[in-house]
Amino acid sequence: MDDHFWPSLYPGIFIAVMIGFATGGIVAIFTGALGGLIGSIAAYFLTVWLGLTDSAVSLAVLIAGASAGGYAGAKIGAKLLARRSEEA
Repeated sequence: MDDHFWPSLYPGIFIAVMIGFATGGIVAIFTGALGGLIGSIAAYFLTVWLGLTDSAVSLAVLIAGASAGGYAGAKIGAKLLARRSEEA
């Protein structure tokens, strides 16, 4: 990991939190942020593996990875919350 690892995670978390807000509920926000964090970490390592660091492509891959992870995490959180409210 180099100096670009940690700063690349912050936009991923921010994007995923916005997706969580759009999905609704505090659980969706937190699970969306967790999914976005996982997605941005995966996107970072993908761009390093492909040798595309410090380019516009790495930013696009980071946004796509964070968005996909945030969306998946927020949807999982919303489903968990819905399932919990059905059981009650």
